[in-house]
Amino acid sequence: MNIRNISKWALAVLMVLPMLAVSCKKSHDEPQPEILLQKSEVPAAAGSQFVSVKATGKWTISLSEDWATVEPSEGTGSKSTIVLNFSANPSETSRMLEIVVESAGGRATAEMTQTGVTEHGGGQGSATATASWLELPETKADDGYDFFTHSMSFEGKTVRNYSYYWDYDNLVACWVAYPLVSGHIGKVGRSDFCLDPLLSESKQPVLSQKGWTESYNYARGHQLPSKDRTFSYEANVQTFYGTNMTPQLHVFNGGIWEGLENQVRSWAENSDTVYVVTGCVTKGSTYYCYDNAGKKVTVPTAYYKAILRYQKGSTIGFSGYMATAFYFDHKEYSDKDFSKYSLSVDALEEKIGIDLFVNLPDKVGQETAEKIEAQDPKTVGWW
Repeated sequence: MNIRNISKWALAVLMVLPMLAVSCKKSHDEPQPEILLQKSEVPAAAGSQFVSVKATGKWTISLSEDWATVEPSEGTGSKSTIVLNFSANPSETSRMLEIVVESAGGRATAEMTQTGVTEHGGGQGSATATASWLELPETKADDGYDFFTHSMSFEGKTVRNYSYYWDYDNLVACWVAYPLVSGHIGKVGRSDFCLDPLLSESKQPVLSQKGWTESYNYARGHQLPSKDRTFSYEANVQTFYGTNMTPQLHVFNGGIWEGLENQVRSWAENSDTVYVVTGCVTKGSTYYCYDNAGKKVTVPTAYYKAILRYQKGSTIGFSGYMATAFYFDHKEYSDKDFSKYSLSVDALEEKIGIDLFVNLPDKVGQETAEKIEAQDPKTVGWW
C-alpha cells in the first residue's frame, strides 16, 4: 500500500470514529428507567394498583410470578397509569412479586408483598357485625357463624362491597347483604371463579376449575349477582369468590331468580339506593354437592331477597323508605313471574326467623321502621 492510499484510509477512519462515538454516547446517555408502586404491600384479597414508569425511550415490564398481570407491558416515555392486577392469596403465608422495567438506559426493579390469610375463627371475620349499614340483618355471638365484609374502590373512596354471614358446617353464606346504586352497574365483563382471601381454602368451596363435581344440575349461583358489580374489575371479581356461591338448580338460577335479579337492578337505577339481603335456607336439606376439592356443600331448600329502597323526597313509603321481600322454594318454576311471591319484610322475617334491616330504627325511628317493614308491597304500585 503506497503512502497516498494509507493517507486516504486513515482519513476515512478518522471521519468514521466521531460518528461511532456519537452513536455510542447517545445510547449511554439515555437515563436509567425508574419504577414506582402506589403500595409496596397489599392485602390477601385480589385487587389492582397503578404502577408508574419514568423513562425517555422504549421500555418493557416483566413480572416474576404468574399470579399477577400488568397492562400495558411495554411503552415509550413516562407513564403513570399502568395497571398491575393480582389474584387473591389463598395461603396463610405472604408472597412476593418482583416487577422489572427495562430500557436502553438500563434496568430497574420494584417489589410488592401480598399478605397471607389471617385465621380468626376460620378467617378475618368477627362473630357479630358492629357496622350500622342499613342492609345488615341481625348477627349473634353464639350461633357459630362469622361475619365478613369485602371492600372496594368507588368514586375515589374505599367503601363496602358486600357483607356475608358464614356457615362453616354447610359451607354457604346464610345471607349476603349489600347496597346497590346505578353507578355500580357498568360494562365490565364476568370474572373467573376464585378463592375468598378472607378464609382459608379448607373452610370455603373451591370452584375455580369447574362447577360442582358430578352435579350437573346445579349452577354456581351468586348471592350478590355479578351484574350488580360491573363498574370495575376489582368489585366484580369479589362476586366470584366461593363464599358468594351456593349450589343452585340451573332451572331456578336462569328462571324466576334471574328475573328477580334483573328487576332489582331496575329498581336501583330508579332510586337513590336499594339495600339488599339475599339469603338461603339450609334447614331440612338432604342434598349436597362436592366442590373441586371434594368437600360437601349443602344444597339450600329455599332462597329469599329483602329490598329496602330509599329515594330522597319520595312521597311513596315512609320518610323516603319502602320495602319488599320474596321467598322461593328451591325448585323449578313454570314462569319468571316473581311478583306473585312478594311479601312484607315482617312476613319474611317470620318465615326465616331472622331480624332484617336491624339498623333501620336508628335511622328513621322505631315507629316508622315498623311501618316500612309491615307494608304489603302488593299494595304499592311502584313495586
